[in-house]
Amino acid sequence: MYKPPRTPRRQLALSLQLVADELDDLLWDFTLETEDRARFYSFRIYDPGRPLEPDTLYILNPSKESCRYFPASDYPYLSIGDWEGAAEHICVRGQDFLAVVNILSHIFQRFRDFEAELNWILNHGGDLDTLCAAATAYLQNPVYLHDSVFAILALPCHVEGMLELDYNPETGKYFIPLWLVEDFKFSEGYRETLRQTRAAIWGTNQYPYHMRSLYVNIWDINYYRARLLVNELHVALRPSDGLLLEYLADYVLLILRRDDIVSVQNRRDLVSTLQNLIATGEADRRDLQILMTTLGWRETGRFLMAKLQSQEQRNAVTSITVLRSSLSAAFPEAFIFFYERQLCMVTDLNASGLDQPAFRSRLAPFLRDSLMYAGVSLPVDGILDLNTAYIQANYAMERAFRMRGHQWCVSFDSCALEYLLSHVETPTPLSQYLAPVPRFLRQYDLEHGSQYYATLRAFLQNERSIPKTAAALIIHRTTLLYRLEKIISLTKIDLDDEAARLYLQLSFHLSEEPFS
Repeated sequence: MYKPPRTPRRQLALSLQLVADELDDLLWDFTLETEDRARFYSFRIYDPGRPLEPDTLYILNPSKESCRYFPASDYPYLSIGDWEGAAEHICVRGQDFLAVVNILSHIFQRFRDFEAELNWILNHGGDLDTLCAAATAYLQNPVYLHDSVFAILALPCHVEGMLELDYNPETGKYFIPLWLVEDFKFSEGYRETLRQTRAAIWGTNQYPYHMRSLYVNIWDINYYRARLLVNELHVALRPSDGLLLEYLADYVLLILRRDDIVSVQNRRDLVSTLQNLIATGEADRRDLQILMTTLGWRETGRFLMAKLQSQEQRNAVTSITVLRSSLSAAFPEAFIFFYERQLCMVTDLNASGLDQPAFRSRLAPFLRDSLMYAGVSLPVDGILDLNTAYIQANYAMERAFRMRGHQWCVSFDSCALEYLLSHVETPTPLSQYLAPVPRFLRQYDLEHGSQYYATLRAFLQNERSIPKTAAALIIHRTTLLYRLEKIISLTKIDLDDEAARLYLQLSFHLSEEPFS
């Protein structure tokens, strides 16, 4: 089993704003002058006899004559009492020197403990939930993470006031509701947040949950992978929380990359096996066994294939990827993956307890809400028949696009006859293989003003029911019986022969609709 290399320990730098926020929590009297550029890893009481070091916060005690030698324009400092200087600084009033040193020691130690916890999580196989739990404890507000398609990657706690997420009890995973994602698609304000590269505030007053959130986008080079958020629910967000969240985002990215090495490869192997089954109906026996074991399927189960495609491709938030998260929750027994740039679902009907109509019924609302079309196959009796199921699902989806109506979900059985007839191959034109009766009756009607063609067609369509056929043609049953006698007399057909009737029905069908 591959084991990722150990990540070097990361050391984080404090800022004056972070120190000031801690002092503010203690209700200390102080002034802050900062451009939030200075960063330091330690603090030191100023001693003119020691060389000054960069990345250090210096403590000045104005009661000491030696402080007048401190270059207050070049190094960040904290002074007891006012001390004028051009460098970034904090001036504390009403506190003695020992109290300031003690509280700085506490601030630095708390920060270093947090840093050590993050490094331990990173280098000891900790997950994103553990990382966000540590951040929640430090920031005293709930911290969570979702990916680029709004699936929740980490949610150590869900408290009152947070967005009500959809939940999949089978997987124990949360995801952002599809209705909210659909709103984001058309929101210029949300699109603007996708361009942010630093921590920023996101207000959600336009939604049912009135809160502020601090967020930072997780960028992997130029690829937007996820978003880390802090909800302002327990304590007010502090100015330095943005820096802490950016630090945390670096750890999140390292864990995502670490987990990618294993999880992406595992999923890629499963998808590759399914793609082979779809393309050829065959797969390596070992790969097939891994697929069956991982997904909990049986090779001789009953499987259904669905193929989905978006009606629109223009929006900032792509429905097809968001829909995948929602479908995973609604169909926990299904495996959902991309093939030929379209979304495919393979469902084990035995495990789900669904039949084909129930599957379509559950799928239809998702298609409607996310502007998708879907084609659904007939059930197949084994995993090795997935290539047949894929062909059926693909043909049904293409029919949905040809229809361009309100039927979002088309099943193969509704267009199976069309498929079969379109794949009939004959050495000469297909019309030459049709029963001659429809053509003869059409010509006879033209010459004699009769309606025998329509009468025989309606009689066959209504399964030889005299009342139904008479009602369909709006004629008296006596008239119908006379016409049928005349048709039999003219054509010598045997309407009691089942095979003859089927041949006639197909000939009527093919003579009216061209199939290639």
